[in-house]
Amino acid sequence: MPANVFFETGTHHVLCKIPGLDQTEFPYPSNYEDRWDKDHVRLPCSPTSYYWSEIVQGLTTPIANFRELSKVMARWNGGDDQEWRMEALDALLNQKADRPPPPDPRDARNRRGYDSPLADMNDLEPERRFKEGMDSDGDIIMEGATNHRSPRSERSYSSERGSKESDGDAESDYFSKEERDRFFTTILPKMQALALRLPELVKKPIPLLKEQVDMAVTLSQEQIACLLAHAFFNTFPCRNTPNRGTRKRRPSESSSTSKPGTTTSSRGDQSTTKRRYPEGGQKLNQAPKDPHGTQAKTKGRFTGEFRNADGQMSLFAYFGKVDPKTSATAASKEAPREVPKEASKAPVEVRSDSGKPEESRSSNVSVISGTSSSNQGENSRGKSEQPREPFLRYPSINFWTLFCADRSEFSWSSSNPAKIRCIIHYFDRVTTEMPQGTVTFHRQVLKTPVLLEDNERVSTNPFRYVQVRVDMDSPLEDESPPGALQLDFANKVIGGGVLGHGAVQEEIRFVICPELIVARLFTQTLQENEALLMKGAERYSNYNGYAGTFTWHSNHVDNTPRDSLGRRKTEICAIDAIPFRSKEQRLRQFSRRNILRELNKAVVGFRRSPITASEWGLCRAEPSPTDVTEIATGNWGCGAFGGHLELKFMIQLLAASVCGGYSKDDQDDGLPLGRNMIYYTYGLEDLGKEIEAFTAHLLANPRVFEPSMILECILQYTNKSSRGEIVGLPRKSLLDYIGTGLGFPSVSSTFSYTNDTSPSSLDDDTTVSPYFE
Repeated sequence: MPANVFFETGTHHVLCKIPGLDQTEFPYPSNYEDRWDKDHVRLPCSPTSYYWSEIVQGLTTPIANFRELSKVMARWNGGDDQEWRMEALDALLNQKADRPPPPDPRDARNRRGYDSPLADMNDLEPERRFKEGMDSDGDIIMEGATNHRSPRSERSYSSERGSKESDGDAESDYFSKEERDRFFTTILPKMQALALRLPELVKKPIPLLKEQVDMAVTLSQEQIACLLAHAFFNTFPCRNTPNRGTRKRRPSESSSTSKPGTTTSSRGDQSTTKRRYPEGGQKLNQAPKDPHGTQAKTKGRFTGEFRNADGQMSLFAYFGKVDPKTSATAASKEAPREVPKEASKAPVEVRSDSGKPEESRSSNVSVISGTSSSNQGENSRGKSEQPREPFLRYPSINFWTLFCADRSEFSWSSSNPAKIRCIIHYFDRVTTEMPQGTVTFHRQVLKTPVLLEDNERVSTNPFRYVQVRVDMDSPLEDESPPGALQLDFANKVIGGGVLGHGAVQEEIRFVICPELIVARLFTQTLQENEALLMKGAERYSNYNGYAGTFTWHSNHVDNTPRDSLGRRKTEICAIDAIPFRSKEQRLRQFSRRNILRELNKAVVGFRRSPITASEWGLCRAEPSPTDVTEIATGNWGCGAFGGHLELKFMIQLLAASVCGGYSKDDQDDGLPLGRNMIYYTYGLEDLGKEIEAFTAHLLANPRVFEPSMILECILQYTNKSSRGEIVGLPRKSLLDYIGTGLGFPSVSSTFSYTNDTSPSSLDDDTTVSPYFE
């Protein structure tokens, strides 16, 4: 084992056989080894598990339909299959396959005596539309499903749907009868057989990646596929809470009186209500084609809320049209993520800009301590609903939450069937031809924070600001260069809402690369000084849309080369930003405390991990890497989290420039300090141009400004009250303000870009004095 190349790191657990490794140092057992304790994943095949015999019996039984599948999964979860209410999975498999073709609009016109070609189903009176199973837009309504779209998303997409079907290679939302039959006769039996091989494939115990423990785990892609098959069948013990346990009862279920337009069925002393009217119904044809989600180039004007010129939702359209003054609140309605109230450890005191002790209201974290986490995560739970030890603060892993995603009054969101389709496509691929690579998950911890103080640099290499290349037209996951560190705009609970309602940047990345989902099995909630680096995950799907319009598009063939350990040279960095949801919180993101928190979060993610950067993951001697890969990032923490676009860019620029040489944890590796960036603006052309102009002046200037000077300039940007409280932002952009202070020519007069997240009540003061004369 060679000496650490970059900095001290934790143990690398290799849990699979890898040709070329010393079997003495990395032994692989001949028999299954069990660990049923608080330090390892509890596997369903453990002798301590009560249900392995039930699982074996259930998975060796042929399953012919959804009803049988639901019954089988209920056997080892101690409940009636009716308790599971897996509406999203049911919709994907049955709603379209069992539904007769819709009536021909021409027949409807003939029945009413219409001869005009302009007459359509909207001409039918409302009562007949109810009987025909259509809503006011003439769209087919799925029974037993409520719509999770916001009111502004309620519109017909029939024209986009038509163009999508005519495209030839695009897929429809739900399974046809032929696709459903193939799932039950071909794909599902292979998944059952794969799951039954768990004791054969995963012989070594899987350690948990715990808080404040720097550690890595490497699994084979075949092992991951087996584990995900068990997640699909909901077999992981101590990680499953059926609906009857923690599910909040819907208002309609607690009432004995049914609302008009609903059907009520009784189950013992419990009644359930299904919506059957078009009000809030799920539509089959709300799946417009969106080239921005896959490999097509993206450029153009954006005209609708969260949509491009064709009325299609995407990440580009999202950033291109969000109202700067309401982005945090508007976006949160489109992609909600609940924020848990967690008990935090005592924070270390941080001085505010005015020299007084500062308490962070937006985050229970401390840049110094590195022990507590920000207010961001999965569903909040009451004391009686806390998961049992030792899995407190671990994500869910069993897929039942994706199959039903039961929350409040919504049974499941419109993106759930699309996400399930991505996962089933993954199983179709791997059970047809199993990939023979590996994936590494490294929980990286920064023990000593970076404060950007004078004489803090530990590297002997001269400091420089990194090169920044701006891409305004391409998706990050499609156009990142080989080997680049790709940023996951993560939730502190890894994967965010991938097994729930979410379908934004992180969730989409996890379902098109489902091997990432297995990180939820063993990764505890990320803390403020931690990041999760994932190398080797393969991409299996292309997609369309974003959030409510997310759909599976087509198969994706990943040709990324592999390293010596068998990992695809695709490295993904998961770092979570602080959510600034209110106007007051969005102003406080300019405080020293919050800037340093975000800076250190970016630094711990941007550091070159010796485990993921080396060809063999430090598992055998090899020369030190001579190249430094780029960082592919973008509008991290903006949108629903309310981050200021220019501030987040500056934080990432500073982090990329100082990473690897400003913390006492770092060692002098002889490589240039920092890592160059590729910045994806997702269609924000004015932002991209301003970034290009600012960085060009910064790099061309003969004087190298210390990072501490940039930090102090940012802290002086805000308008403050007489008591030193931040009360607003000037109209001048942040980049223009910093540039003016450093003596650069002004660029804001050239571009029409407006700061996002700027509160409407900000001061109108347009005169900003340069900080540096």
